[in-house]
Formats: sequence, structure tokens, C-alpha cells
Amino acid sequence: MLKQERHKLILDKLKLSKKVLSKNLSDELLVSEDTIRRDLKELESKDLIYKVHGGALLKENRVRSYDERSIADVEEKKKIAFKAVKLIKSGQVIIMSGSSTNLELAKIIPQEINATIYTYSLPIAVELSHHPSIEVIFIGGKLNKEAQVTVGIDVVNPIYNISADICFMGTDGIDVNRGLTEPNWEVSRIKNSMIRASNYVVVLCVSSRVNSVKRHSVVSISEIDALVSDINPDDDIFNEFTGLNLTII
Repeated sequence: MLKQERHKLILDKLKLSKKVLSKNLSDELLVSEDTIRRDLKELESKDLIYKVHGGALLKENRVRSYDERSIADVEEKKKIAFKAVKLIKSGQVIIMSGSSTNLELAKIIPQEINATIYTYSLPIAVELSHHPSIEVIFIGGKLNKEAQVTVGIDVVNPIYNISADICFMGTDGIDVNRGLTEPNWEVSRIKNSMIRASNYVVVLCVSSRVNSVKRHSVVSISEIDALVSDINPDDDIFNEFTGLNLTII
């Protein structure tokens, strides 16, 4: 079997099961485990998979670190932020998820805006601490150092006591049938609680994640009020969203 054929089979298996084991691939493809390890290394170098001990995960199902997220799709995230900032008004109580798009939004909130913002993101809280008129309430808990956000029950419980006017929610996937989804279960529960605590939910999403589905459900599409992306709202990518009670910006 040619190397290209093995690579295609490995990727096809990953799309189905989200994880592959080197030994199983070796047995099935009738090649040595060393050959499989070289295959996985090459696929990882192409940014298609994420190698783990004894196998690999599909790249899209790995929770990226804060450093990785902060440098990806920067121009697209800035476009989204410039659209979303128009929704912020003085007097609002706002809750922000820990997305790097929300960090771009935090950077450009006008100086004259007087609002209260809740977040569990350390970089967003630090950024907002420089704003002269924003009251920042950091939702504490166990710090996930790689993602630079707090996690766990100590984050979820306080959110249920918040009554927010608007929620700015980053996402790894949004789809008409599956709604909002995340690759990480713990993150999906935190985001679910944020949405439940908010009167108006705005999803900030780069176009590459539209019509994308991850493993864990957050909420159905009916619980989202607006979707802000980096492309024109009339783009064909949004065809499936037509007829929904959802504002696309």
C-alpha cells in the first residue's frame, strides 16, 4: 500500500472515531508500528492530526492552547470584534467567554462605555483592567494554565446567579442541526451556564467554524440570538440558517 493511501485511510478513520491507535493501524494496514509512527508524524507536520501516546487524535478535536488560539485567524477575529462592539452599550451587564475573539473585542471597547463585564478568562480580565469605566468581575476557580481560563464547578455555580443583558460567546463549532458545540465537555458546561444566565446571546465565530460540529453540545440553535462572523451575512455559507429566528451580522 502506498504511503498516500495509508494517510487517507488514517484520516478517514479519525473522522469516524476521533482517535486511532498505532498498534491497531499496524495490524490493519499490515505495516510495522514504526511505519505508522512515521505516517502520524508526517500528518502532524501537515497540521492534520495531533499525536498522542500510542496513537493520534483528529486535529479539530484537540483543545488548542491560549497561545495557539491567540495567533490564529487574527484578522478575521478583528473584523468580528469591530462588528460586535457596536452591540455594547453603557449600563449593560455583560458576560464573555474565554475566546481569543472576545479578547480582540475587549481591546476595542470605547473608553466612554460604562459597563460591568464578567469573565473567566485571565487575558480578557487583564485587558479590561486597563479600561477606565469597565467594572471587571473575574469568575474564579481552578486555572487551566494552557487555556488561560478557570474551569470546574467553582466557575459554573456563580454564573447561575448572574443576570446578564448580553453574552458574547466564542465557539469551535456552530451548525443548524447540532447548534453550538465544543470539543471539551467541561467548557461546554460552562458555556451552557453562561447562555442560561443571559438575556441576549451573541456568538462570535470565524467563518471556517460555521457549519462545523464538535463532540459536545452546548445549546440548540434556537437559544442563540445573533451570529457575528468575519464575512458578509449574505454569503452562501449561511444558506442553512435562512428562516431561523437568528440575526446574522
